[in-house]
This record gives sequence, C-alpha cells and structure tokens, in this order.
Amino acid sequence: MSRPSSDGALFFYSIVVIILIFLSVGRGAFADQGVAVRALEAQGYSNIQIVDKAIFLVGMRGCDEKDAARFTAKATNPAGKPAEVYVCTGMIFKGGTIRVP
Repeated sequence: MSRPSSDGALFFYSIVVIILIFLSVGRGAFADQGVAVRALEAQGYSNIQIVDKAIFLVGMRGCDEKDAARFTAKATNPAGKPAEVYVCTGMIFKGGTIRVP
C-alpha cells in the first residue's frame, strides 16, 4: 500500500494562497480611471487630470478598506477653484467616492 502524496495538496494550497493575496492586495490593478472621471464630472468638477493611481493599501491612504484603488486628481471644483481630490473606487460594482485630502 502506498502513502498518498502531499505534493498535490501543497501545490493546491499554494495556488489558493497566491490567488487570495492577489485578490486582496492587487485587485486595484483592474480599477478603471474612467470611473473616477465620471464621479468627478457628476459632482460638477471640470478640467480633470488623473495624476496618480494607488493600488496597494488604499485603506491606509485615505480610502475605505473595501476600496480597490485610489486615484489622485487635479481638477476645478464646482466653485471654480483648483482642487486636488482622491477618488476611491472598487473593483467591479462600486462607483467612485470623492474624498478631499
């Protein structure tokens, strides 16, 4: 009688861990900056320029821990003054949340 190999189980668990790390840490790589632009336009911002995209630890950078990415934008606010804002976005079904740093 042969003993079952644990190499297959180790490989399976390694793949599961890699996928979980990717989904929890790197999910912002798929966030669309168009969501950020549309969120700003809907609130009356104009002259929008996306200047940065953060995808790692966005919960510690001014966004909610459930957000996938944080876009930094320079734009003209509805009062006509220049402003720098963050737009926090989710991966698929969440829109953008505008935050002032």
